[in-house]
Amino acid sequence: MKRDRSPVEQYHDRVAGIYDTIYEHNPYWETVFALTWRHVLRHLPTNQATRCLDVGCGTGKWGLMLLKSGYACDFLDISAKMLDHARRKVSQLDRVPAPPEFYHASLADLSAVPAGRYGFIIGQGDPLGSAGRPEKALKELCRALAPGGLLLMSVDSVYGGLYHYLKEGDLDGLENFIKSGRTRWVTDEENQQYEIQAFTPEKIRELCAARQLEVVSIIGKTILPLRRFQEQLRDRETRERLIKLEEKLNGREAVLGCAAHLEFVARKSN
Repeated sequence: MKRDRSPVEQYHDRVAGIYDTIYEHNPYWETVFALTWRHVLRHLPTNQATRCLDVGCGTGKWGLMLLKSGYACDFLDISAKMLDHARRKVSQLDRVPAPPEFYHASLADLSAVPAGRYGFIIGQGDPLGSAGRPEKALKELCRALAPGGLLLMSVDSVYGGLYHYLKEGDLDGLENFIKSGRTRWVTDEENQQYEIQAFTPEKIRELCAARQLEVVSIIGKTILPLRRFQEQLRDRETRERLIKLEEKLNGREAVLGCAAHLEFVARKSN
């Protein structure tokens, strides 16, 4: 029997073939990816025998970087077509620390993932906010984490989403968004539009506390309005200076509201 696919799955299946090209040769996204990886490096397990999991892996960017860094890493995505691209890229590597597992699953149900298997779980591109029920998804992720393991997730920021409603003059939508943090991913295929949960730092801490996760770090991406000044980012020296300045700002609680995205690191209790 053919399984009904959710709008979020349909959308990511549709864009899987062009997904990488959206970000290629874009100085803003290259800068964001550099900032992300530098943040990841600060929190990677010191023991390279630690197994990792890339959730919402898309075409495999972060899992591949972990593999190349010497960590065994598995891949999970709601889109089978995204996983196909990730699997192909892994097959092109000269060697991997251990053969990866590929999970076709939603964060709402990680029953196929062994409990307590992973010492490090990364999720970029907001898989948590797209999961329908973030509190349930966080529970599932926590189950997959080993005691003492780290969860590093990127999510949309409520404060970063306010501009859209003001630009559209949608005050009713603005009121609802401020109250609930719920918005929709807008795409040209109406049947593939899906709900997204945006977060505040307070909401992140609340959800983590309910799962006995200790929040280690919350940063904003990006605090500096780098998207407006992409031409400056084309110069390597200028970009490196701006990255260093961004790193001085992005962990300061007082300015997290400037960022379109938040990234948090949380540790599971022993």
